[in-house]
Amino acid sequence: MRVLYLHPNAWTGEHVILAEWMRQGHEVCVLEEKRNLGATRILADHFRSPGDGIATLWYDPRRGAEKVLTWPVDRWFKKDFDGRNFAHRMWMIRAAVRKFQPDAVIASEGFSYGIPAAALKRFGYLRQPLITSFIGGDILDCPEAAVGKRRVGGTGKLIREALEYPEVLRAVSPLINEALLAEGADPARIRIIPSHLTWADCARDELMAKRGAIRSEIRRRYRIDSAAPLIVTLGGNQLGKGLQLLLSAWPRVLQTIPGARWLLCGPRDPWYIDEIEPKLASFSGSIVATGPLAGPSVFEHLAAADLHVNPSLCESLNMVTVEAASAGTPTITSDGAGIAYWVSRHDAGMVVPNRRVPELADAIIIALQSPDLLNKWAISCESLASQFKVERVARMLIDCVANLTGKSSPN
Repeated sequence: MRVLYLHPNAWTGEHVILAEWMRQGHEVCVLEEKRNLGATRILADHFRSPGDGIATLWYDPRRGAEKVLTWPVDRWFKKDFDGRNFAHRMWMIRAAVRKFQPDAVIASEGFSYGIPAAALKRFGYLRQPLITSFIGGDILDCPEAAVGKRRVGGTGKLIREALEYPEVLRAVSPLINEALLAEGADPARIRIIPSHLTWADCARDELMAKRGAIRSEIRRRYRIDSAAPLIVTLGGNQLGKGLQLLLSAWPRVLQTIPGARWLLCGPRDPWYIDEIEPKLASFSGSIVATGPLAGPSVFEHLAAADLHVNPSLCESLNMVTVEAASAGTPTITSDGAGIAYWVSRHDAGMVVPNRRVPELADAIIIALQSPDLLNKWAISCESLASQFKVERVARMLIDCVANLTGKSSPN
């Protein structure tokens, strides 16, 4: 089968899914945007690196003679389409379809590419089956967490119309499934297919073999006692991540467990600088801020802790919880995150009510005071993480394509 993937750079690490399809014997082609490309369009024989075999049509969204024709429509929809060029994007999707002649098209996320692709379906310019992924910010509407799209003006209408025409609506979690249903989506066309881990199994196996040494090294680096009960948070540190809730719960945790420590990982988001950072000094060193992390360091810091905490206000999934599970660290999460479904189902931690500080504090205290419970959860982490392996997610997506096209997978 030949699959056209629209805008894989919308998600971090989508290249591994495309590479897995190639490994399975499918053809993969890509439409991707790139500003300052140096040309209106460039057709390349690879996407991420020479030799990957993924034919890619690159285009500069700010260039092209066709923009003279699309300008009136683009201007009309500019505000509702989040400042993007609606008709020009339709034009480029159509150009990629004509160039590659795919068996099916997959839109990386439901707003920026799902909406114009659905419009092409509506007007008969896209006859191939369309699978649209909904990853969170494209369908959620959580102003209290600064997450998602506000249903103001024509934005809500664009979103609802984009649900009518794809053959499959991919929801990355049951929470997104509920959001799609609330917008009127046909439940028969929704498939729950999560995102995937980008961490290779061999790297995970190596970390797990050295987990004890890594835990000790990370704790030494930040001068955290080797026996200290340690929680970790890791993410973008924006408003929606709920750090303010954990900060409110932390005095009670310390009152009950004076030796507890919090490894606060991630960048200094402007909201974090204003609302969280000024309060850290009052906790006498019990909170250690690491700054941004990348690559293997992410998993090493997760592995160093006894417990990962995710008090998210509103989030489609939360892959950090999956990464923590793959490093053997269980999670306490709120039911405002889509990952709560898997944490509960696989008994890999605890789910607490969203925005409830007392319940969050209680859960952390119970966990840190119960080594046997933490150990039981840690054993279950492998089962949770297995649901997000690249091979499994890639197979679920390509099976959708096979069902739509009637073409079977090569292997």
